[in-house]
Amino acid sequence: MTSNFGITDGETEQRQVMAAADEETMAIGSGDVERYFAILTEDAVFLPPNLMPLTGKELRQWLRDFLNQVAIEFLQSGHGETVVARDWAWHEYTCSWRATPKSGAPPAVLHFKGAHLIRRAPDGKWKLARNIWNLNPAPSAAA
Repeated sequence: MTSNFGITDGETEQRQVMAAADEETMAIGSGDVERYFAILTEDAVFLPPNLMPLTGKELRQWLRDFLNQVAIEFLQSGHGETVVARDWAWHEYTCSWRATPKSGAPPAVLHFKGAHLIRRAPDGKWKLARNIWNLNPAPSAAA
């Protein structure tokens, strides 16, 4: 489901927002932390499950540590509702990934749902300003 408030060409804006969300998926999957940093606003805030909010240098170190410790393979990724309002967008998502520790420990498959707040930068690019997510139970075999 998509909505548009205050944008002349809402469909184009929504595609750009979803492309920014897709870039996050590609950055995580590539393991390239600098690629990930490039999609963040300077004041980005992450609200991970069971942790305090992460911002600034603490957020960047947390992302660096995460991508240095595990390789991520996306098994599923999907866009939910996307609402664009001028220079801000709300984007819901779901995903499943296999996280393989680089230490050699067994991989884990995890399922998530979350929401992004994505803001248009002065250069016109959409960047991730807020990310909040939590774990979903594994889908049932009957689903």
